[in-house]
Amino acid sequence: MPILGLLPAALSAFFILRWLKKNLDLGLSNLSLLIQARNELFQTIENRLKYIQDHNQALANSIETESAIYEVSKELSKSTDEESILNAFKEKISGIFNTPECFFSDDQLIKNNIDYSLFKFSAKEQKTRYLAIKDSGKIDRAKMAVLLIQLELSLKRARLFAEIQEISITDGLTGLYARGYFLERLKQELIRSKHNNYPLSFLLIDVDNFKTYNDTYGHITGDAILKEIAKILKYSLRQIDMCARYGGEELCILLPETDKGGSFLVAQRLCLSVEEARIRVYNENIRCTISIGVSVYPDDAQALSGLIDKADKALYQAKAQGRNRVCSN
Repeated sequence: MPILGLLPAALSAFFILRWLKKNLDLGLSNLSLLIQARNELFQTIENRLKYIQDHNQALANSIETESAIYEVSKELSKSTDEESILNAFKEKISGIFNTPECFFSDDQLIKNNIDYSLFKFSAKEQKTRYLAIKDSGKIDRAKMAVLLIQLELSLKRARLFAEIQEISITDGLTGLYARGYFLERLKQELIRSKHNNYPLSFLLIDVDNFKTYNDTYGHITGDAILKEIAKILKYSLRQIDMCARYGGEELCILLPETDKGGSFLVAQRLCLSVEEARIRVYNENIRCTISIGVSVYPDDAQALSGLIDKADKALYQAKAQGRNRVCSN
């Protein structure tokens, strides 16, 4: 009887324990879900932070690259001389990448040296050159590639500027200097001669009977004759002298630091060189002569216009006296 009295209490305790276990399992399950959710949240936050860090780093790298490009471009734009551009680029690169040593090379002889890295770029006339950098392990090669593109653009701009400048100061037919550029140089030389008390000679040259050559052989032959005579004159002068096409078949020469006696000797030698030449044009061997008028600072004139006028009158005199000669007023 006492045992039967304990049965209800035991059953009650059993159900209580069963309820507690069920709730405990439910709590543990919910706790596990909470821990999992917390871990997923932390992972999401970590991924977000990593994305932000990567994005910020990429943005910083982009800004740094843009800044480097701007600095390099600004420095390279200061000159149109190829050597100056290369030196400026080398100096800027050394500062940007903190390189101990870098230089330009036309070959890959340095390639086998493990202390150097080579960066290829196109130079004059699409010729391949190399930038050799010592201890370049920390260099961002992608950034360097972008900067080398800036260097190529600057070199191309310098070449284009040089070509335009050459076209603007030279005569297309003869290859001599153009009249405008020559007169500007003559003006500068006259100022220098006055300042240093040096003589200066101006020669005005005309191809004798040039109209006859054009009428007999045609204008193409006439152009070829003028071109050959220009070549003879050009290679008969000193480096400091200057020869130009004055207009039509007229040429002119500037002789710095040359007095009347010296200019006469030069002019007579030029006449003789042209007279002795056999100008081969197509199937014809043509003999030509020139007449030269000479004027000298300060003997004949003090001003530029006076020098030109005196030489022109002397040339007219040489023509009137029979051509193939040198005259001076």
